[in-house]
Amino acid sequence: MGNGRKLFLSILLLTNAVQASSDVSDGTIHMRGSLVNGGCAVAQQSQNLYVDMGQYRTDMFSGKGSFATAIVPFALELVECDADVWRYVGIAFQGVTPAADPQVFLATNWPDSAGGDSGIGLAIFNDQQQHIIPNAAPLHFTPIVTDKVTYHFSARYRALSGTFIPGKVQSDVWFTLVYP
Repeated sequence: MGNGRKLFLSILLLTNAVQASSDVSDGTIHMRGSLVNGGCAVAQQSQNLYVDMGQYRTDMFSGKGSFATAIVPFALELVECDADVWRYVGIAFQGVTPAADPQVFLATNWPDSAGGDSGIGLAIFNDQQQHIIPNAAPLHFTPIVTDKVTYHFSARYRALSGTFIPGKVQSDVWFTLVYP
């Protein structure tokens, strides 16, 4: 076989090897989103909101069912609202509730603390200080009259029992825009 033919076959084999290696899957990217027919979008700063509830002494509660005196305000802002799509919007809150009190959201100790049940739950209130029940329909709907709607809420801890486990506490709560 001549040198020219050997060179040609070598180049042909090398080209096939390079091409084969470019077809290997090295990973996967998962893209997620949602398609909605909503009248509003959630503002960027409200999409992954962290609310600092502060520090509480265990003797700040007067017994089972009592609320901490501290009221922690927070707001959710809706933008790009369009009354031509929907005329009203409400917000519903979802999350895990403790068996001892389904009127509040579960507040657990962080994994790096004592762990498990903290002895308290998290209650959310609207701007009129009406208690919002977890996993229920919105208390009211707001008319969409401008391109921005801001909802004001507050949060308070509630004693689930007379026993508290000190440590860092967290509650994960989700919200959904509801159009009647």
